[in-house]
Amino acid sequence: MDKEKAVKYIEGIIGGMFKTWPIKPKVTVSQKEDAVMVDISTGKDSIFVQPNAGPLLALQHLVRLMVRKEFPDDFVHLSINIGNFHQRQREALMKVAKEAIARAIKSGEPVYLPPMSSFERRIVHLYVAAESGVASESAGGGPARRVVIKPEPSK
Repeated sequence: MDKEKAVKYIEGIIGGMFKTWPIKPKVTVSQKEDAVMVDISTGKDSIFVQPNAGPLLALQHLVRLMVRKEFPDDFVHLSINIGNFHQRQREALMKVAKEAIARAIKSGEPVYLPPMSSFERRIVHLYVAAESGVASESAGGGPARRVVIKPEPSK
């Protein structure tokens, strides 16, 4: 697959979506390894990420579908970030994981986190994997899928 074509296509999609809006975003599209990263700054970023990221996630989903239709034989990992949402989300998830790890180690019992998206679960699993004395696994299915953090047995 020609990543340059995908990047140009995504730039066109995003630009076209905002063309008639009163908000004129600054859009930066870049490649990072196998992913296409889209950073958008609107000056009114909060309308996309507060009180939750529903509008941002919907935009990302819509663009992914359009890219998949245009490039059906290729997988394009796409991440759209508005107002540094992903960085703030990553920091919040690592804080939740850190607190859950402490609870699991102190109590000796598994700690069940609230349901999360696959993206959020991956961040937690990576954080837990870097810590000693605990392990994580996903449990449940569909929108109820969550991370369980368990203390590892003492050796």
